[in-house]
Amino acid sequence: MSLELQHALEALYGLERGKSAHDLSGVTTLLTALGDPHRRFRSVHVAGTNGKGSVCALVERVLRDAGHRTGLFTSPHLVDFRERIRVGGRWADEAWLARTIERIAAMPAGRGRTFFEVCTALAFQYFAEREVEIAVVEVGLGGRLDCTNVITPEVSVITSIGLDHTEILGDTIEAIAAEKAGIVKPGVPVVLGEMPAEARAVIERIARERGAPVAPAAAVESFGRRPGAPRGARPATIDANALTAVAALGALAGRGVTFAPGVVERGMRAARWPGLLERSPIEPRLWWDGAHNADGMRRLVELWPRVAGRGAPGTIVLALSSDKDAAAMLRALREGFPSARIIATRSRSERALAPDALARAATEAGFVAEALPDVAMAVRHALDRPGGIVLLAGSLFAVGEAMEIFGGAPGEML
Repeated sequence: MSLELQHALEALYGLERGKSAHDLSGVTTLLTALGDPHRRFRSVHVAGTNGKGSVCALVERVLRDAGHRTGLFTSPHLVDFRERIRVGGRWADEAWLARTIERIAAMPAGRGRTFFEVCTALAFQYFAEREVEIAVVEVGLGGRLDCTNVITPEVSVITSIGLDHTEILGDTIEAIAAEKAGIVKPGVPVVLGEMPAEARAVIERIARERGAPVAPAAAVESFGRRPGAPRGARPATIDANALTAVAALGALAGRGVTFAPGVVERGMRAARWPGLLERSPIEPRLWWDGAHNADGMRRLVELWPRVAGRGAPGTIVLALSSDKDAAAMLRALREGFPSARIIATRSRSERALAPDALARAATEAGFVAEALPDVAMAVRHALDRPGGIVLLAGSLFAVGEAMEIFGGAPGEML
């Protein structure tokens, strides 16, 4: 990464991430000043508690393999900021990023903007300038007030609903469903993944009120054969996420987006979403997964025997954010991996839970646990134990830190 981009990113990281005007006025003002770049490409908008990134990666790759010029905007990044913004699978040009971050900072409309407002504007401007045909856009948090909710997509997707970010989105399934349903637009088809019945009822009611058709389950079967587990580095794209992606592609086909025969299966086999139940390429005993809430942990436990194809991990290196329900996440791990030993640690994130506090919670959940101060030390200590699989989980930030040391980081081309 160039020194110019490093300096620009330092300024960007310095923006107040927690600031919120509780509306979309800030990002709208900035995009207006840039000439409304978000109106110059078609899009797919993806929200949900879990599975957003996976579904985005699957849909984008199929669209790319079908010959469409694609954009992909996701968050957070694992190792390199440029992972967030891609065109044709390739991350954003570093000279362009440095120049445009500085341009936004110098604009009156750029003053007082938050980190994610600027990130969103960067992505949309890049897509517009690179003449993207269709962009796949992941919601950052929630839906209704998320910065990305300025687009009018071809298809809206809500992958799942669970209890997460309750301090912001509400402490009931219904409240969270209503916030995520904020991405539903009049006349725009909505695809729903697996979720509790009470969440589905809320979203379907909001969709009816807005005249947005909910794609029927039959759209999955009518558009393409149910995909199996794809080959290669992205094995976990099975079941719910894959079916949600296929349904989204079917809805796109209904909006005039073209796909050649066989492209759906080919694209889904080739798709990769880094950090989702992957094995380190240089340390065969080390696996990692970015599951960062209780539903994600339950999904990890469910997928483990099918994807890893081996016994339960002997050691789990666990790092959580302080706003997560640690007790619920530990219960899920305890049910799936009762004999595992926990090494509690923390990522470099300012929101990370202290390792000592996490180790105490793990002990209360019935685990043998110890605490170490950082991810590198914790993983190395786990690998020093004889035999057994080591699983790192609980935080995408922690997974990114492990990738820096043990390989597997998303490269320039996805």
